[in-house]
Amino acid sequence: MARARKPRRRTGRPPNDRAALAPAAPPGGDAAGAGAGTEAAGGGGPERRCVVTGRSGPREALIRFAVAPDRTIVPDLAGRLPGRGIWVGADRAAVAEAARKRLFARAARAPVRAPEDLAEKVEAALALRAADALGLARRAGAAVAGYGKAETALRRGRAALRIEARDGAAEGRRKLDRLAPGVPVLSALTAGELARPFGRARVAHVVVLAGAGAGLVERLRRDFARLSGFRPESAAAGLEKPAGRCMEPPTDGDAGAGAIEERE
Repeated sequence: MARARKPRRRTGRPPNDRAALAPAAPPGGDAAGAGAGTEAAGGGGPERRCVVTGRSGPREALIRFAVAPDRTIVPDLAGRLPGRGIWVGADRAAVAEAARKRLFARAARAPVRAPEDLAEKVEAALALRAADALGLARRAGAAVAGYGKAETALRRGRAALRIEARDGAAEGRRKLDRLAPGVPVLSALTAGELARPFGRARVAHVVVLAGAGAGLVERLRRDFARLSGFRPESAAAGLEKPAGRCMEPPTDGDAGAGAIEERE
């Protein structure tokens, strides 16, 4: 009589065990997304938490930093560098404080080095990024420079944005204000910086045309808004109005520790 075959013992993870399928926490920090922030109210996208204030805000109002292979803190304005990101409000004083108080090392939970001139490096990188975005608009035929061309575009209702040199003459700006008071105005670049995408020495007035595309217009607004945090006289003039800031003083002490996130 044949022996009854014993049922095989199954090994491995259960097919429906979600806990077994969950990714392990990366070494040296929390699992992805832990402490990184919250979802913006009303479904407006993810928020990130500033390591200085502990306040959360939209990603567009903060600067992402990453740790380079040599353990140096570097700004990651495009949000593409690998590894975990450390977020600080787009504000010169906040970045300087994070470097001075070694908050980057505290958030990274590892020894890192933040350059003393980190805030200056961020400002220069933001100015270059804003000028590069304007160069994209110019090459697409969607940006014009100079008072005459700016005036014509505004009179014809073709303007999506107006950009004024932060060191330009006030009289020319006031005249263009009267032509199209409803057109948003940005002003965080100098006349020399504003001229670079157009191959000139100085440019005081630029108009980005409506055909530039919503994506490029939004990038310009975002880049100029973040740059205004490092050039506060622009924000004080009411020219840049970011969607949100995280630079209000904290209410519960130093709540910013651990505000670190995995790159998405």
